[in-house]
Amino acid sequence: MTMRTAVSDINNEFNQKIEDIKSSNTYDVLDMSGAKAEWKEVLAVYAVKMNMDLDNPQEVMTMDDSKKQKLRDIFWDMNEISHNITTQTTRSTSGSGTSATETTTTTKTLHITVTHKTADEMASQYHFSQDQIDSMHELLDAKYNSLWSSVLHGIVSSNSDIVAVAQKQIGNVGGQPYWSWYGFGSRVEWCCCFVSWCANECGYIDAGVIPKYSVVDDGVNWFKSKGQWIDGSAEPLPGMIIFFDWKYDGLDGSGDHTGIVEKVEGGRVYTIEGNASDKCQELSYSVGYHEILGYGFYESNSSSVGSGDVASQVWTRLKSYGYSDSVVAGIIGNMMRECGGDTLDLDWDIVGHYNGDEFYGLCQWCLSYTPPGFKGSTVIAQCDYLKQTIQSAFANYGGNYGGITYIEFLQSDTRTAAIAFERVYERCGDYANEDNRRANNAERAYNHFH
Repeated sequence: MTMRTAVSDINNEFNQKIEDIKSSNTYDVLDMSGAKAEWKEVLAVYAVKMNMDLDNPQEVMTMDDSKKQKLRDIFWDMNEISHNITTQTTRSTSGSGTSATETTTTTKTLHITVTHKTADEMASQYHFSQDQIDSMHELLDAKYNSLWSSVLHGIVSSNSDIVAVAQKQIGNVGGQPYWSWYGFGSRVEWCCCFVSWCANECGYIDAGVIPKYSVVDDGVNWFKSKGQWIDGSAEPLPGMIIFFDWKYDGLDGSGDHTGIVEKVEGGRVYTIEGNASDKCQELSYSVGYHEILGYGFYESNSSSVGSGDVASQVWTRLKSYGYSDSVVAGIIGNMMRECGGDTLDLDWDIVGHYNGDEFYGLCQWCLSYTPPGFKGSTVIAQCDYLKQTIQSAFANYGGNYGGITYIEFLQSDTRTAAIAFERVYERCGDYANEDNRRANNAERAYNHFH
């Protein structure tokens, strides 16, 4: 299974525990507070505890049922759900004199509280060594936020264009430019119109990456239907669309408000929201705040064909998988040979022919072995296909380079990565002439992106 599958399953278990509490109690008002631990902290603790265990170190790049149970144990060591019920009785009197009537009203409130431990608290609980603590802190450095989003949610990019547009609207009162653009003849609740207007200014509505919506749940359902949704406990990226479910109407799972994520700093999500007290305002909430329903995400233009040079797109995409700079340079060094004429000017759409076979794309894949419709696939789709097939290639053909494993490949230096990829994945055969050529290409790619 993938890491995302394991995380999703454990999230579902967490949510089910809350639903079980709600269904097993009778109450008039629901009061929820607190938030569960950030998943990147859970995974950082998991990675260090598993991989740096002196007695039984285990790799953490793959996930199976046994590892999922260890991850689940750590998750529940870090998170606790508690609940209690309070009863409040109020008395009111109507009428006067002998006709006065006293009414007693009893309100039962179900309080559900989520508490969590931080990664540092878990390091203490698990008696981590200083080396383990240092490694954990490195994993949690903000420079890796985009990689955590990739691991947890499959999100490989964020978009600052819509943030820049939204920032210029801060201070607007009444929302007239947004609701009138949408087509309304008079003022409406305009938070959705604001987000849609900003998206339109960036060309995202025409491109089909963000919907035009005036009802909050229409936006929620659109992102969910595309599989581009993460729940409110996650740490978002700038440019994501944030949706809220307000506590005052019972945290009923329906969307009540929407805005744009501006940034995440110091454990807080900063947003730009329209129709916040009838104004465009910058607001902030703690990561995992209980009134955040979730986030809609989308691919940024910077990760699509036609925006930026192809080598940069490939570099960004491969880095998002967690590959090191050396490994990415090694792969690109091969692409420079396969479709770039030993340059970084990669022709991602090139078709080649040899001995009656047809080859396509960045790695000149043999089309007789690729999925139907692969010819014509985008840079991003080709990178994803590479990621899907590379591990099995090392399992099957590692003997072409001294029995190198996939894990060893991921830990290799630039020249080794280039030659290993050539012999194990490309399998071009003319190794005497190709080894140095591709390794030299890789070093040029490495230096170019540094």
